[in-house]
This record gives sequence, C-alpha cells and structure tokens, in this order.
Amino acid sequence: MAGVKLHRRGPLREGLKRFRRWWRRWRADVHLISYPKCGRTWLVLLIAEALQSHYGIRKRNPLRLREFQSRRFGIPYIHQHHDGGPEFLLPEELERDKSHYAGRKVILLVRDPRDVFVSSYFQKLKRNYNYEGSMQEYLKERRGGVESIVEFYNIWADQISVPDDFLLVTYEDLHADTAGELRRVLQFVGLPEVGDDAIVQAVESCSFNRMRELEANNVYRTGALSARDRSDLNSYKTREGRVGGYSRHLDEPSVAEIDGMIDAQLDTMYERYRLR
Repeated sequence: MAGVKLHRRGPLREGLKRFRRWWRRWRADVHLISYPKCGRTWLVLLIAEALQSHYGIRKRNPLRLREFQSRRFGIPYIHQHHDGGPEFLLPEELERDKSHYAGRKVILLVRDPRDVFVSSYFQKLKRNYNYEGSMQEYLKERRGGVESIVEFYNIWADQISVPDDFLLVTYEDLHADTAGELRRVLQFVGLPEVGDDAIVQAVESCSFNRMRELEANNVYRTGALSARDRSDLNSYKTREGRVGGYSRHLDEPSVAEIDGMIDAQLDTMYERYRLR
C-alpha cells in the first residue's frame, strides 16, 4: 500500500474507520457508555488522572483510556463511546440489540435528561454547527431530542442483564461525591488497588476550573476538549458544569413539556429524574 493516499472522505478511509470502531468494541474489556453531554469527558479524565498518579504513567493525551492497557499489565482495555451516535437518530432508529456486549463490563453514565437536552442544544448550535434554530424550536425536534434521550436510557434499562456486569453512574452523584464515585468506578473495572492519594489528586486535577483551563488552551490538542470560540462560554465542552442548569435556559412551559415526556416515558430505573 506504499504511496496510497487516504482521502478524507474516501471509501478506503471510511472503511478503515469502521474497522477500527468495530475492533475497539470487540477488544474492550470495559465499555464506558453515555448519551452525549452526560459528563463523560469529565469521568474519562478522572479515571486517566487516577491511573497516571497511581502507576506513574504520563500520556500526552490521557483522554484515550484504551491506551493505558498497553502501558501497565493488569489495566483493562477501557473503551469510551456513545453507543452508536444516538444524538443523530430518531427514537425508533436507536439500536436495541446489545448482544455484542455479552461477556463485557458496561458502565452507563446518565444525567438528568433536561440538562442533557440543553447541553445538546448548545453542542449542536455552538460546536457542531449543525443546528440553527432556537431552543424552543429544538424542543420540537425528534431526531436527537428529548425522546431520543429518554429512549436511549430506556433501551439500556431493558438490556442491563446482557453484559457480564453493569454499573450505573449518574452525573449528579459524580458531582456530589466525586472521589467516592471515582473509587466505585475503579473498583468495578478491576482496579481496587488505586489508592486514596491518587483519587484525591485526580479530583483536584479535574476540577471544573482546571478543565476549563485545559480546554481554553487546548492542552491535549484534541477536539474532545477544546473551545470553538474562547470568547463564548457556550461553545465550550466545559460549558457550565452544574446540576439543574437547565432551569437557566428553559422557560416554565418548556420545562413542563419535558417533564411530561419524562414522567410518561422514562423507565423507573431512573426514578430520580421523574416527578412522580
């Protein structure tokens, strides 16, 4: 293949990308899954910083958790992903068959669908540039809207018995007790030896202000943690970092509409997000 150039959108390049995605899914010991905008980048960096501190590993881009496996015997292959790009799909288009997770461990990170909805809106408006309407208009969107978020959660509630082991983590719990939740995650993936000092160091290194600084300066040279417009806070991945921030952006009728969908449709496994 010497001399062959892989064009950005050529079929060969796309084929290789699909193969890599398949290989990573097949190879993974642990899948860290979330609907986009649930705080996954924060959790990934927390895990990475704890591993770096405990094992003395330094990586230029610690956001690639899978690469730690080759740096130290005993670290599992952890693959973080969004389980098929649900933010671009209608609720009925979401993948329901999770049989390919059999024999693996799955961590599902979830967040209040109201906060996810607002954060998704700003992601598409300010970072992806693939939406131009108002938030009220976005509320009417079925593709990647509230219905898709709720259905994604529901599918996993129905499929939690498929993986060998399953751990549900909420953004809200991670926010309230970051060290405790990080320790729970590390124990689940098979790394109980990571000590308190490493966990404390990780929590301090991954404070909201620290992550905002990393993003503003594009320290890791990756689109996964870089601002689109440094002067516009809504273009940041680390946009607000708060629980219940949706109330600052949605009017009462919009909140009531979303609450109605959550109460009517969301599985009781996520009871904390329901009103009744």
